[in-house]
Amino acid sequence: MKAVFLGRFQPLHNGHHQAIQSALAEYDGLEIVIGSADKSETEKNPLTSKEREDIIKQCFPEIEVHRLDDCESDKAWAENLAALEPEVVLTGNPNVQDILEEFSSLEFKRPEMFHPDIYSGSEVRRRIKSDEEWRYLVPECAKEKIEQYKEKIKRSGIQYSFEPGWKRENSKHGKVKK
Repeated sequence: MKAVFLGRFQPLHNGHHQAIQSALAEYDGLEIVIGSADKSETEKNPLTSKEREDIIKQCFPEIEVHRLDDCESDKAWAENLAALEPEVVLTGNPNVQDILEEFSSLEFKRPEMFHPDIYSGSEVRRRIKSDEEWRYLVPECAKEKIEQYKEKIKRSGIQYSFEPGWKRENSKHGKVKK
């Protein structure tokens, strides 16, 4: 069964890495889809789709990576995803799940999440920006590439000073649907 794993990967972290490894063991074919591929240079999306693909390929050189731009309509976006002909879409994003339910017949499944309370792209970016240790949050295979983009991530978006001890429930998007 062909599956696509959909995410922003801003940047790839240990949670993504573990979920992809689990999906590789579960599905005959797995491809990765970088969502919001056309967005970059913002606080939430500091890395271009090419930079994100480069990080992913460091860890999973055998997996095909696609870029999926945002569209003017959710229907067009769902059609673009369906054009990849997956049998199942792996996504933890409830907005994506709603779009797929409304505008496609694609099956979707929430991937097994690996410590989502610890591993978060937001937390990796926050730690990089505030000069805190971040390397333990990303897979070994991605550290060198992310290090190359560290200054770019630091410069992205609004600059804040952060207190140590980030907690998901204190973040703007802290509530996670289960």
